[in-house]
Amino acid sequence: MTTVETRVRSVLDAPRGHRFSRTPAPVRENRQVREQHLLRQMAGNPKVAHRLEHGVLPGWMRVAKEHGGSEEREAGRAGVIEPEPEPTPLPRGRHRRTPRRWHGWAVPSYGAVLVAGMMIGQLARLVL
Repeated sequence: MTTVETRVRSVLDAPRGHRFSRTPAPVRENRQVREQHLLRQMAGNPKVAHRLEHGVLPGWMRVAKEHGGSEEREAGRAGVIEPEPEPTPLPRGRHRRTPRRWHGWAVPSYGAVLVAGMMIGQLARLVL
């Protein structure tokens, strides 16, 4: 046996879970430490400078977040729950037409054509 074959055989003969060696997982940094490290690396980037100056979220988003939830909280405290408006039906145009039904005039006319064809076939057989 060659060296490769013996190595393959030793791996296949090993018990399950011990066949391959595992490299140790890298040490996870704290998220804030990692973020500060990356921000130091990208110090010359104008987008990073803007983020450091103004924060992650724009000011209008912070204001909307503060004021947006207050109305819902006040309505919940008062015990008044506004009913949701009922959905309006969609307008029915040509692009939303329902398919035609086969019952009605179409089925009897199909039957009539079938009977007429059979009678013409019988008459043709008698005449010829």
